[in-house]
Amino acid sequence: MLYFHYYGVGDTITYFNASQKLTRLAYDNTDAYWQLLLFNEFPDEAFRATVPFTRFAYFSNSFFLLKTISLFNLLTGSSYYLIGGYFSLFSFWGMAKLAATLSEVFPDTRKAAIVALLFFPSVVFWSSGLLKDALLMGSMCWVMAFALQLAHGKKQTIVTWLLLPLQLYLFVKIKIFFAALLLFLLGCYLLLRWLSRTIKPLQPIKGQLLTMAGFIVVAGIVVWQISGIFSLAFITEQLVKTYKGMLALSLSGPHLSYSSLEPTITSIVANSPKAFFSAVYRPFIGESSEPLYLLLGLENLLLLLLTTIALVSAFSKAWIQHIRLWHVVLLLFIVASAIVIGISTPNFGTLSRYRIIFLPFLVYLLLQNRFTQRWLVNIK
Repeated sequence: MLYFHYYGVGDTITYFNASQKLTRLAYDNTDAYWQLLLFNEFPDEAFRATVPFTRFAYFSNSFFLLKTISLFNLLTGSSYYLIGGYFSLFSFWGMAKLAATLSEVFPDTRKAAIVALLFFPSVVFWSSGLLKDALLMGSMCWVMAFALQLAHGKKQTIVTWLLLPLQLYLFVKIKIFFAALLLFLLGCYLLLRWLSRTIKPLQPIKGQLLTMAGFIVVAGIVVWQISGIFSLAFITEQLVKTYKGMLALSLSGPHLSYSSLEPTITSIVANSPKAFFSAVYRPFIGESSEPLYLLLGLENLLLLLLTTIALVSAFSKAWIQHIRLWHVVLLLFIVASAIVIGISTPNFGTLSRYRIIFLPFLVYLLLQNRFTQRWLVNIK
């Protein structure tokens, strides 16, 4: 309703309208449709020119989404709202599964998990509807829940193991960079959990953190040696290119800008603190008078308040005793994701949408202090 009746344009409309072209191909030439769906083989160049996101069809997550929506078009008779309902249900399935798993594995964080994953406003809003984000959140949270259950010795059913390849495929296909980062961290967590059962020095949190740091250093060296400096240059170039491209379309409204952003590691690192802060806490109230930006400003004010409470709580030595390796895994993912999104996304509206990949985990962590825990106890 927001996109159709308020904006009149948007990604969800573009995806749905473009998917109709694939659906018409399915009715007109079934064999050609399945060749396109399975192998990205177009019936001809004229048809390809009418479909967006086909320049790099094999790698494009947007084109992958078009193909997925076209299947749901066949199932629902091209009903936009029914497809949006299916996407929303899939997203809720993964996020509810993760909330339930966190409640089981870490019972003292049950209410924090429920609030962060199922009730935080922009998380609920952007993880719903006919968008890539619904598939992203559903698959990512499902995979995280699976890894947690495996790490803590919870039995998995045959159905769960059969679903795992599909969920991994969706997660990697929608956001390959973030998937690589999170899967590496989840792999480290699984390995450390298993090793700590037999190696006593790895049972204290300090031993686990030192080992985790070692894993990260080794992984960084391996990636550097395999890919070389040119791949790093490609990544930084793409980040800055994306930033500049979106900046040109965002100058008419409130936006994030950097005085000196260059496609180099040095420049990215130098601008990382501002990118992280902006991805988490901006727009502020007053940066725009538009109703949606005011709502975002209020939510960001809440995040700033929660952060302040968490920092005040951190002055107590007791909080160190409650640190878990899982908290560190989430924190590493949050920081890296927020920097990448903050660097590449100057438009605050788009930033609000993209940041849901880390936002529920940030809220979950911010609620892990003695002050908010007292407040959560009173929620039934």
